Amino acid sequence: MSEDLLADYAVGSPTRLALDVLAHKWTLLIVLALKGGPLRFTRLRAQVPGVTSQVLADSLRELDRDGIVVRHEYQAVPPHVEYSLTELGASLCAPARAIRAWAEANGQTVIAARQRYDGAGAGPAGGSWSSPAGQSDSTV
Repeated sequence: MSEDLLADYAVGSPTRLALDVLAHKWTLLIVLALKGGPLRFTRLRAQVPGVTSQVLADSLRELDRDGIVVRHEYQAVPPHVEYSLTELGASLCAPARAIRAWAEANGQTVIAARQRYDGAGAGPAGGSWSSPAGQSDSTV
């Protein structure tokens, strides 16, 4: 793989598409929940903490559209639906492990940086950021 260039992440590029999929708040949690096999909607919702039914439904629809999950309808009595990972979806488990490894290695550093930042009154709320062209914060 060559050196990363900002142009590699341009809108419409494969890398940007991958970032859009991975950066969605619920994608990796849904993928990890489905890693063990197909789940019905209610069980999947219970596996993904904090997700609402509407957000999960929207997320699953988008992941189905992207080829990450597949929706299986069963014409049993009563009818039911299960969701499972596609091969493409299962391939997201490796990036998920890399993100987890980064988080485990760096999470405490990020928390400490946030505490320093918040304690120092830095940022717009603390008034220490400069405004464009010398404008006061109230005009920006």
